[in-house]
Amino acid sequence: MNRDTVTTRRLVFLLIAWLIGPTMALAQFSMEGDFRVRWYSDSFQEAVDSRAKESYMRYLARIRAKTKAGENTIFAAELISLIDNPGQPVRNIAGTGPMRFGVSQLYAEITEPDFLIFDVVRMRLGRQQFPIGNGLSWGESYYMLNKFDGLRLDFLYDPLTLSLFGAITGQNLSPSGLYPDPGSDQIYAARLGSTVMDQSVMAYGILQRPRGTYNDTYVLGVGANGEIGLRDLTYFAEGAYQQFKQPPGFPEKGGIGYMAGISYRWGMGPFRSIKVETRYAAYEGDDATTSTIEQFSPPHPSWFWGSRSGYVDGEIGGDYPHNTLVAEGSRIWYTRFYVIPRAIPKLRIQFQYVKVGEYVDNDGVNSMDDEISARLYYALSTQSQLQLRFSRVMPNAADRDLDGGGVITSSEDRIYINSLMLEWQLSF
Repeated sequence: MNRDTVTTRRLVFLLIAWLIGPTMALAQFSMEGDFRVRWYSDSFQEAVDSRAKESYMRYLARIRAKTKAGENTIFAAELISLIDNPGQPVRNIAGTGPMRFGVSQLYAEITEPDFLIFDVVRMRLGRQQFPIGNGLSWGESYYMLNKFDGLRLDFLYDPLTLSLFGAITGQNLSPSGLYPDPGSDQIYAARLGSTVMDQSVMAYGILQRPRGTYNDTYVLGVGANGEIGLRDLTYFAEGAYQQFKQPPGFPEKGGIGYMAGISYRWGMGPFRSIKVETRYAAYEGDDATTSTIEQFSPPHPSWFWGSRSGYVDGEIGGDYPHNTLVAEGSRIWYTRFYVIPRAIPKLRIQFQYVKVGEYVDNDGVNSMDDEISARLYYALSTQSQLQLRFSRVMPNAADRDLDGGGVITSSEDRIYINSLMLEWQLSF
């Protein structure tokens, strides 16, 4: 066991002990969390490395705790399980490697009503997340692995809400690791939201400043969501522009991204609930016929498509787009349909489809695979749920030796995958 693993486990143990020990008796303490375990059985067709069938299990767990430290002050922490899986995206749940633990959130928060001219002012300091909209430019992972250590300020002046955020996302360390050396990765964001004609609207800006002279980039975006005429007929739409700082003499670099969705839910006949939903996203990629570099590649996007507590479960999801693995140069269409029978209100039957294509048809580009799936969700209780899923991954391009190594690797191998998955999820 290496030193980093031992240190992490000690930190987790001390944090839990500190939270639970002195606060349980004060009735100021709350704790919640969730646990997931999945069993997979995957079979492969037309694979160049003669893969046939694989069975494996995956786990994830999260614990969140809050305690009051005063009338308007709280302390919060969130612990997550991490499983190293370097060869594959996490796909909404951790991999099959060694398990360890990490602190995904750790902050203090103070809220002041009627402060100066504002209705409410809130300050949060520490490790935290800062999701914007539906995750086009900056999202929130269900199990967040990125580190945002910084300050958030929220100002409410009805009907306007202004949120400011600044964080250190990476720090150079000395060779011994005992103290920081000069150089850090930084990110800053501002979001202004309001309500116009019963629709929620927003505008935002993001400035990312990684260490180095020519690495800066900024994103400007807008968005709206709400109901359209009928109750439960909802929509959202977001668009953004990104500009990169380039060295003198290099071509201009920047691009656009956008996403939109619409859904409708109703009840009819033997079904307590019926829902149809479709979503579309586009991340601009380079057009080889132009002199500029077209690229929309924001720092920390993530999409919550197809699940109330996570991403879609295909390759567009999990680490894609997330953790700087952006679906750059892609167009993604997602749609789902589900019903809840009146006779079995704890059962949900769902079908969904993820289609991936290129933003610009350039030769030598390998798009991610498409996926179609059928799912059964059954609520054992208000806090426990089973999921049975069958999915089929379908290649949308031929095998290509992209790196020129003379061998088609597993990431370049365009294969069919039939996957059967059984999940038990527990919330508390």
